[in-house]
Amino acid sequence: MLNLCCGGQSVTEHSSGNASRREASVPAPLNPGRATWLSRVGIVRRVALLLFVLVLVPMGATLAMLESGTAIDPVNMLVAGLAVALGLLAPVSRIGAHFLVLRDLRLLNEFCSQIQQGSYGARFPVGLEGDDEHEMLRLKRNMNWMAHHIETQTKKLHERLDESDLRKRFYEEMSYRDPLTGLHNRRYFDRFLPGALRDPARREGIFLALIDCDGFKRVNDTRGHQVGDEVLAILGRVIAESVREGVDVGFRFGGDEFGVVFRTVDPAACLRACERIRTRFAHGYADGCTVSIGLCAWSPALGHDASDLVRTCDTCLYRAKDLGGNQVVTNRGASDASRLASSAPV
Repeated sequence: MLNLCCGGQSVTEHSSGNASRREASVPAPLNPGRATWLSRVGIVRRVALLLFVLVLVPMGATLAMLESGTAIDPVNMLVAGLAVALGLLAPVSRIGAHFLVLRDLRLLNEFCSQIQQGSYGARFPVGLEGDDEHEMLRLKRNMNWMAHHIETQTKKLHERLDESDLRKRFYEEMSYRDPLTGLHNRRYFDRFLPGALRDPARREGIFLALIDCDGFKRVNDTRGHQVGDEVLAILGRVIAESVREGVDVGFRFGGDEFGVVFRTVDPAACLRACERIRTRFAHGYADGCTVSIGLCAWSPALGHDASDLVRTCDTCLYRAKDLGGNQVVTNRGASDASRLASSAPV
């Protein structure tokens, strides 16, 4: 069982069946590797071998010399032995400590350092497991299993975190989408437009179009909410198909109110896009509904507040509604769009 915290909720995953539980608890077989002869020798045997070299070999050599009849002065022999012992005390101690335990401790420290740095694939070359292994070899083997367990659990944790991040981004994207039209909603608009105006590279090329569906209340009241929803879905599809994907952003604010943020420095291109929306929706079997569009470009005179741009664009939209609807009005007047529509293809 693996517990994760995602978005304030606890997510629990249980392994299914005994086979899955066994796979989770038993690591995969490790590569036996090649163990050195010293790693196969236990500390007790190392001490015995060291004593044999330091004590029994000199004693045997002395007895052999006495047995051969070599004249040896005991006092001189003792003095020479003490002098040699004092001279070799430090190097022999270092060699003996390294031979007995320091080498293994150094390897253990290096192994732990690799685990600390995230190299969970580090392994000791312990060879195949035997029945009479000494404690140091068993410790290395257990640390191999520990590293394997940490590596496995870390991979699972990263996978779960990636899944959690994908779920988070999916739900965040869904929270910014209008379920009926597939366009972005008012919440995303309130976040997106201020950020676009704060971007120095984009601020000079921001146009806002506000769109209102003419006659929608009549259709909704006489034909029912289902037909009204179909009309809104058609308008949302027309907006999405009439603007540049990944560049311009369409929104539904609620009800029959829509909008588009254009990112371009060409006002004529924005007018053409608005005309496409108007004409395509009028011929899109929308039960006689049309759209009124107010289009406004951001300028330094409007200030850095997004609400100023929305307020100015609202004025253009109300002007289009007052003129009878089914037209595009900019802050320079309603005739701009009609002249463009007659002079350029839609």
